[in-house]
Amino acid sequence: MQQILFGSFPSKLFGARAARVLGPEAELFRTEGLSGGSNAYAVGGGRTVSGLPLVAGDPHRVFEAPNVYLQVRLACTDPDDAFDVVGMTFPGVPGVQHFAHAGQVAWGITNAMADYQDLVRVDLRSGGDVVRRSVETVLVRGQEPVEVEVLETDRGPVVLGGSDEGWGEVLRSPGHELADLGFGALLPLLRARSVADVEAAVAHWVEPVNNWVIADVAGDVVHTVGGRVPRRDEAGEWTGWVDPLPRRTASADGSVVTANDRCMPEFDVLAAGFAPPFRADRIGQLLDDAGLLDAEHAVAVLADTTQTAGGPLLALLPVDLRPPALVDWDGAMDDSPRAAWYAALRAEVVDRICAAPALAPLREPSEHGPLYEPWFSLPSRVAACLHVILSAKRPFGLDPIVLVEEAARAVYLAESAPTDPETPSQLVMTSRLGKDSGQDVPTRRGHLPRWPERHRFWPLHALEQFELPHTRTAPATPLPGDTDTVRCNAWIPGTTVTVRGSVARYAWDLADRDDSRWVVPLGVSGSPDSPHHTDQHDAWARGGAVRVVTDWSLLTEEKTCP
Repeated sequence: MQQILFGSFPSKLFGARAARVLGPEAELFRTEGLSGGSNAYAVGGGRTVSGLPLVAGDPHRVFEAPNVYLQVRLACTDPDDAFDVVGMTFPGVPGVQHFAHAGQVAWGITNAMADYQDLVRVDLRSGGDVVRRSVETVLVRGQEPVEVEVLETDRGPVVLGGSDEGWGEVLRSPGHELADLGFGALLPLLRARSVADVEAAVAHWVEPVNNWVIADVAGDVVHTVGGRVPRRDEAGEWTGWVDPLPRRTASADGSVVTANDRCMPEFDVLAAGFAPPFRADRIGQLLDDAGLLDAEHAVAVLADTTQTAGGPLLALLPVDLRPPALVDWDGAMDDSPRAAWYAALRAEVVDRICAAPALAPLREPSEHGPLYEPWFSLPSRVAACLHVILSAKRPFGLDPIVLVEEAARAVYLAESAPTDPETPSQLVMTSRLGKDSGQDVPTRRGHLPRWPERHRFWPLHALEQFELPHTRTAPATPLPGDTDTVRCNAWIPGTTVTVRGSVARYAWDLADRDDSRWVVPLGVSGSPDSPHHTDQHDAWARGGAVRVVTDWSLLTEEKTCP
């Protein structure tokens, strides 16, 4: 389900709603949106201490407890089919899919932001479109079984609407079209010994469409796109698959960086919208300034918390309302008063934009139900597109110059008013994701809360997501970083929690795999009783990682089955 939702169709639903309400102005919401994001880069041997390439990165997804990725070493000693791969895997899925070091070659991925899903409306009334109907029975503990009607067409399953409504929206995707989940890539990836081997394996990949950053001990460094992207005619009908997909290489003194951005002009064949370039540009700058890298320094690049997306907002801030501390602020989203002031200003601006009369229909909940609500959150959409909105002349009938000035005065008023100990604290509102966290940040007049304190780690548990009884075992650690910083701990307007960011971090050293680094937000064990349940959290929260250990004599086998 998550892999399907990683595609473009939930954002297409919001885009259709925005177009109905705003017409051409809906283009102001063009952005990466909520479909995820990641960083990945590789540098050639001329830029490393060892003289061999390095691959590093961090995938950005919803934080989960237990972790969405499991750290594994997967080895086979059969001389006819030997392999030995270290990396991160989805528990229960074969192989090591996205991030791995196979000894002689290593790779990582990011979402390529490709447009490979379509919604097709079908007539479900009697005599309408041809639809196959079946019934699935879902067993429910302690309750009666639930029967669910499943509707499917040749183009895909009905994901919205139904027989009662008389219409439906069919999700058309490469996996359904080809009857192929892309598992043909998994074994070849394990057996890969070179960049060419990984590229051959990626040729079997279907979806999600990913950027693959690959390097090997021969010194080859490649960035390629893997997956199936449909070609469409003027009517939107699929006429085949985009081929070839974008690809580029780096020299020994070069690098490749991908952060869900439009990496090169050839990406136009994938989609019309990509992530803004802030993370990619910042990583490129950090690599240029870094000198020779080893794995530890490669991880440090991923820990950067400098905010560069705020330029359009700060450019509109009147000089007489600019705090002196902001004059030399480097943009670090840390626990400094400068970051707190910027965060307060941005929140005020987002609130004022959301209150625009023209946006009133977009403040309503999603008509498609709670599953799609994150994609329809107007404050989150405005926050993600703030740099675009504030660069427009009169977005949604607003004057950006006046709006920012009024927001700045409101922040100054809140900051400068005297603190009254008898006045109840004004609490920062939390979303339902963190309503039981007990982490509301008391904010008295005259005090702006430090950014990490109002931006705490909040992994979601499956029971919690469905509002079932659950005892939290994960820490609610204050986090630096921000949505568009390299250390992408995403901001959710109106809350004191962050539920999306780096769900793993890695740096693969081709010269010596045991000098590589990796980390997950919690620990390798999903059991709260295990000493390894959260033992990597402190390193992860600091922006660091732990050393990869592959010596079997240093590892303890855990008996998980009788």
